[in-house]
Amino acid sequence: MKNIVLFLAISLTVFAPRTSHAQYNFALVELEKLTSKNSSDFDTYVMEKDYTIQSKTSTQVLKIYLSDKPSADGTKNIITRYQVPNASCKIEFSTTDKKYYLEVKSKLGAMGFKLINDEVKTINGAQAQVYHYSNGPFQLSLSTYTTDHNWYVVEIHV
Repeated sequence: MKNIVLFLAISLTVFAPRTSHAQYNFALVELEKLTSKNSSDFDTYVMEKDYTIQSKTSTQVLKIYLSDKPSADGTKNIITRYQVPNASCKIEFSTTDKKYYLEVKSKLGAMGFKLINDEVKTINGAQAQVYHYSNGPFQLSLSTYTTDHNWYVVEIHV
């Protein structure tokens, strides 16, 4: 019995730090589906994934949500919903997780996305590389830029 208790105590010590930094990354298919949700359903869905709305920085047309859990480097993922009246919404997911970004990028072809063009522009005061894709109904942009961390952004809209 003592061995089991010792094993559990060691296991919790070893594995607890990793799970405390687990932020939810939205799969590309999820981001597509989020473009069709109304603001209330979007709010519920995102909050169920451990994100909280940032009331002070959000507006009537731009809702900003931060992950409740920081990553190992201390950053928090950001998901935003932008929608002006009588228009489709734009969803943007920002993370410092390079693996996530590369995984999304590797699946674009299988999901019917084709590269339209690329450009360099300024995002949050930093030079960003932006790739624009389309698969017919959806327009998607992938961006990378560096401020205090390397950021990877997926933006999608109809």
